[in-house]
Formats: sequence, C-alpha cells, structure tokens
Amino acid sequence: MMTLAITNLLAFTPLYDPLPALYPGMSDQWLWMVLPLVVAISVVYKTTRLEHLKSLPRDAAIMSAQMLLVMAFAAVLLACGYWAYLRVS
Repeated sequence: MMTLAITNLLAFTPLYDPLPALYPGMSDQWLWMVLPLVVAISVVYKTTRLEHLKSLPRDAAIMSAQMLLVMAFAAVLLACGYWAYLRVS
C-alpha cells in the first residue's frame, strides 16, 4: 500500500508536464484557453483605466487584438530561433 502511494506521488509531475498532469483531457486544446484569458485581462485592465465606459468594448477589442498579435509574433520568433538552433547543432 505504501509503495503504491509513493509511486503515485512520484508519477505526479506538474512542473514537467503541468497540463497533462493536472488536466489529462485538456492537453490537446490548452492553447484555445488563451482567448478568454486575453479578453478578460483586456476588459479588466481597460475598465480600470477608462473614464467613460462607453468606449470599453472597442478599446478592449483593440487591446485583445494587440495582445494576440504580440503573442503570435513571439511564437513565430521563438519557433524560428528553435529551428535555427536545430540546424546549427
């Protein structure tokens, strides 16, 4: 019984594979969770910064698009750097 508990404890690797360890069924769709996170961050941030909430939807949409574009650019840049690293080594 104790060996089984120790084996299960050692098999739990949230620092190496956080999504498959904590949410086994979500490992294929985790990237889609970025969209609601970006929208929520944009709405909350813009809500605290705007004086008139009339322009909140437009400003939050612009900020969401900016955040997604920067993340996409960073992903492409990192992928190109990784590809170059693999070609050199």
